[in-house]
Amino acid sequence: MSVDVTVGDLVVSRAGRDKGRPFVVLRAEEGFVYLVDGDLRRLSKPKKKKRMHVKPYPKKGSCRMELPEGRPLCDADIRKHIAALTAADEI
Repeated sequence: MSVDVTVGDLVVSRAGRDKGRPFVVLRAEEGFVYLVDGDLRRLSKPKKKKRMHVKPYPKKGSCRMELPEGRPLCDADIRKHIAALTAADEI
């Protein structure tokens, strides 16, 4: 079972120590995705995880991260994106 996710999607880990934690897909390959959250998993060292061990974030609407214009992506951008999408769900 392969999950259909692309770069920029918000996903939730389904297995491992990070189970239930939200991540942004940094890179996608055939059977793996590379995940970052801007906190424990930064852009400099993404988490390699099998596609079957992640699921799309269960929120209606678009959860895709837009890249900032005119500057490179940084860990703070990722943290803000994840916080904005998950803040309403934690209440």
